Amino acid sequence: MQAQNKTPLLPGAGSSDFREYINRGFYYVDKTGYLRTLFLDTTPRTLILRPRRFGKTLLLSTMQCFLEMNYKNPDDISEQQRLFKGLKVAADQEFCEQNMGQYPVLSLSLKGVEGRTFERAYAKLAQKIYDLVSRFAWLLESDRLEPWDKRDLQMLLDYPTLRKPEGQDDIERSLKVLSSMLLKHTGRLPVLLIDEYDVPLQKAALGGYYDDMIGVVKSMLEYVVKDNAEVSKVIMTGCLIASKESIFTDMNNVTVNSVLSQDGRLDAAFGFTPDEVHRLLENFGAGEAYATARKWYDGYNLNGQDIFCPWDVISYAYDLTGPKGRSAQPQPYWNKTSDNSIIIQFLPDLSSEDADRMQELLDGKDVKLHVNESLIYKDLSKHLSEHFWSILVFTGYLTLAKRGSGDTHEFRIPNTEVRQCFNYNIHNYYDQRGQGKFGGTAKAVVTALLSGDSDSIIGPLNELLRGFVSVRDSATRAPKENFYQGFINGLFAAAGGSLVSEYSSNRESGDGYADITFKSFDESTGVVIELKLAAKDQARKKLSEEALMQIAAKDYARELRDGGVTRIFAYGIAFCKRQCTVP
Repeated sequence: MQAQNKTPLLPGAGSSDFREYINRGFYYVDKTGYLRTLFLDTTPRTLILRPRRFGKTLLLSTMQCFLEMNYKNPDDISEQQRLFKGLKVAADQEFCEQNMGQYPVLSLSLKGVEGRTFERAYAKLAQKIYDLVSRFAWLLESDRLEPWDKRDLQMLLDYPTLRKPEGQDDIERSLKVLSSMLLKHTGRLPVLLIDEYDVPLQKAALGGYYDDMIGVVKSMLEYVVKDNAEVSKVIMTGCLIASKESIFTDMNNVTVNSVLSQDGRLDAAFGFTPDEVHRLLENFGAGEAYATARKWYDGYNLNGQDIFCPWDVISYAYDLTGPKGRSAQPQPYWNKTSDNSIIIQFLPDLSSEDADRMQELLDGKDVKLHVNESLIYKDLSKHLSEHFWSILVFTGYLTLAKRGSGDTHEFRIPNTEVRQCFNYNIHNYYDQRGQGKFGGTAKAVVTALLSGDSDSIIGPLNELLRGFVSVRDSATRAPKENFYQGFINGLFAAAGGSLVSEYSSNRESGDGYADITFKSFDESTGVVIELKLAAKDQARKKLSEEALMQIAAKDYARELRDGGVTRIFAYGIAFCKRQCTVP
């Protein structure tokens, strides 16, 4: 990790332009040592899959700056020498002599190619292609191109036509046309960098125009990737791989490096290692925040390599050096910037087994899952369980805990932030389905629990059960006890943090594990809850009384008493379908 001056600045968390990092003196976590690995030691066609905000765009920008030639003066590499001075790649003299500033580079990001209709998304794709082609408009003056080459280029510079249906053929051929022209003009094979290749496909699958979009994207990539001798290297990035039954049908020469790949050469190329995070925080006088950063943002496991989400680390460091200083608290930065619509759409169709897995993950357990690394985006609308869990793995909600055999492995939630993201997204979904009533009613239930008013608990709690569980019934054909515990956890999440403190689920206390314990916000009152699930309505009263006796017999209130709480209420709550009993 190196900086370009003695007092570097923290970049904004959204900064992804390598040249800007160096020119503005931003603190730069040096990943340039991976340029050789990515460019020479991987296959000519490489697809890198990592979660959002893991530095994919910045590394592609770094590679473009390193490789791209000076088109006016091909022998001039002074700009690269200035930009990469003192960085790791500069020490690899042989690699630099052979590759620094030696290639034409086409760099295209498909981020933002989306819309409610195909026409809107296609117009944004046309704008992306037009912007790329405009960088090379000077080729119209080249004496090495044929007249028909220049006519093709001129058509790509006609944006009003390009964005219309009649421009689709030109869009599909655009990268092929540009690479061919650059080869003719420079005499050197171009390098193609495509960032966020899968965004248009994800958005199209959710928007209902997948068939239209896949036709354009597939043709555009096939023209330039499949058996194209006019491109020396193709590197693409994304979160998910579109199945070989769709976009990569005939591209068997594409090598995929994902979070599950056992090829460990690029494991630390994206994201921050513990040492990198520790040095970054120490550099800005916040070394004592490392333990907190690790708890919140670490936990991703790639072949045993510990990885932090870089977006979160930079955002947290930015807050620590801002007005709040060292009193700044960690936040779920990643979740605030992510689009979770692809996950939310699966929630109504999850099975009871899926609900069980979800609760086990939230409880900190590892869960065995079958993961499909080659999704068919068109099938996402079917909301298959396997697709749901696969998406969670590849978008960063889960990480590998233990490698298994074939496509089945054990996974876990990586850190505190993602665990909060799980809670927030799931409970927010049900809150919206309940037309905003969940949060208000939840506060009434929590207030009653803290006052010892069991009579005031049953009505609001049953109201929530009728609204909430009726929604879940379409997905969970046989709700189990852990679902109701998840329901209560969601209730407290929806009630907000202004009423309670030290909320715990399944925490060791007394002679066992209390289902739920918490204190009032001022810590003057404590509550212990034991939950039971009745097979029949008639058994609810008996089970709720047994739950109270269990609290007393196992002394679940001991930890609250030891913490100085003298006013403690105990509740045994028995559920059966959409009703509960509280004695």
